[in-house]
Amino acid sequence: MSRVDPAGFNRGPLTRWLPVLGQAAPEPPDARPFETRASDTPGRFVVRVIFSIPRITVPAMLLAITWQVGESAVPVVMGLAIDRALAAGDAGQLLLWIGVLVVVYIVLTMAARFTGRLNVTALQLLQHRLRTTLSSRVLHPRHTTVRPPDGGVVSTMTNDVARVSFAVLLLTMSISRIVSIVFIAVSLLVVHWLLGVLVLVGAPVVVFLMGMLSRRLSRSTREYQDLLAATVGRASDLVAGYRVIKGIRAEAEATRRYRQASQETLVGAKRNAAVLGRFLVASGVVNGVFVAAVTGLAGWFAVDGQLSIGGLIATVGLTQALLPQIEGIVGASIPNIASSQASAARILEALGNACPVGSGADAPAWSAGAGTDASERSPDAGVLDLRVSGVPHRVAPVELVGLRADDRTAALVAAALLDPHAERAPGIEIRLGGHPVERLTPAEYHARVTVSPHRMTLFSGTIRSNLTSPSGPSSSADRLDAAVRAAACDDFVTDLDALVGENGNRLSGGQRQRVALARALATDTPILVLHDPTTAVDSVTEQVIAERLREVRSDRSILLIASTPALLSCCDRVIDLTSATPEAAGDASERTVA
Repeated sequence: MSRVDPAGFNRGPLTRWLPVLGQAAPEPPDARPFETRASDTPGRFVVRVIFSIPRITVPAMLLAITWQVGESAVPVVMGLAIDRALAAGDAGQLLLWIGVLVVVYIVLTMAARFTGRLNVTALQLLQHRLRTTLSSRVLHPRHTTVRPPDGGVVSTMTNDVARVSFAVLLLTMSISRIVSIVFIAVSLLVVHWLLGVLVLVGAPVVVFLMGMLSRRLSRSTREYQDLLAATVGRASDLVAGYRVIKGIRAEAEATRRYRQASQETLVGAKRNAAVLGRFLVASGVVNGVFVAAVTGLAGWFAVDGQLSIGGLIATVGLTQALLPQIEGIVGASIPNIASSQASAARILEALGNACPVGSGADAPAWSAGAGTDASERSPDAGVLDLRVSGVPHRVAPVELVGLRADDRTAALVAAALLDPHAERAPGIEIRLGGHPVERLTPAEYHARVTVSPHRMTLFSGTIRSNLTSPSGPSSSADRLDAAVRAAACDDFVTDLDALVGENGNRLSGGQRQRVALARALATDTPILVLHDPTTAVDSVTEQVIAERLREVRSDRSILLIASTPALLSCCDRVIDLTSATPEAAGDASERTVA
């Protein structure tokens, strides 16, 4: 018999042949990004995150309630067994209550196991959704005034996302603890009414007092997280710009600045730890006094003969079960609320706290030509109308049009085409198929228009994964090969499954730019916008790309924003904006290139 677990889970010989249920899918689930609103506060955003996946959190909450109530029921069962079996000398009753105790342990153990599994699933899914939201907004900011991302994004996408995701435990564990406290109070009411009233009144008072004490902890946590994010951001920026720093011989100054930021963060961490320590000491004193009062009162009732031996044991057990429930709320839930709200504020700041675009009654969706297949496109799906400084320009279907402008104007036009819902420079208007692009949702717009910005971004993985979109239809092998050849990548791409490294660091600047161009050419949208796609390549390669662009235009319209003669010479015609600016109306001329 083979001693190897066929499922690869390193199980023992008694369990290795059992089926494994509930395995994770090989691919990550589709994650719909969170939409932010202008009225969002950190608390409201945390609540929305908590209630965003009820199909997982609700079962986890019910199982957690079963688990916590089951643990609280153990001393009740033991007290009943003592009173009805041991005190009376009834062996049948003893076996009965032992059986009940075994069933309670089995139920609470299974509930605890599945609660933990569902909680982990919820945490991972929420972190995936939050990181997807942040990545989408960082790569495609909705406002042109949003500053470019720095190293602080690393801290936001790791530490802050984790803290906000952990807030989901507030729905599962905190509610289960509250239900358990109610169960304990009701059980004590049955044992002695005064004990139950004391718990029902005293537990909310204890939680309220701890909430008041946690306000200073919340402020300290936010300050520490800001310092930590700044330090992580500085470290990331130093690593990214190390060559520049070494080139200007600024290593000593860079080291000094990082050491200073690190020391400030260390001071903030110690200050936050001190505040947390004082909070835990105060909460321990309040909890201890409360539990000691309940236990002492139960002991007095037992001495006075108002409680039986089983009742006393049940009361002591319930009081001991009450202590971890209150400590869990005070020591875990309340600090978690403070931490998650502080992190939510940072996430909202990174997201720009913008309203969702392209949705609502004031922005009706336009569905004409939504298909990505050429046979499904409407006749005007490839028509792009661009008005700059009051002068209209049109890119007709299956037309390769060049746009020549100064760097600033070209950047403004490219930014407006990349995200038409963002605030754009005055004088720039965009229409698609004769319709204002504001009527399109972002998904509908990007299904029709692909914009390859001048600043390229490659992701860790293979060349193939950078050329294909995981959320869109897969490109055919012929289309990928044609895109690789048109972007002149065939001189260094021998295997599409070769790794590119983090942000393409295994490739040169020109190679990264050509892979980004191939990614744009591999798409199947009716309109393609290219912004300075060859600034990092040599003149010979640029001429090769210019000659091959015509070969891959197929049934799409291409707007090529460039100023180099080699690229403009391959266009059907060229729009010259060098005499027009978005701020002041001017004469924009068009010339046809033979």
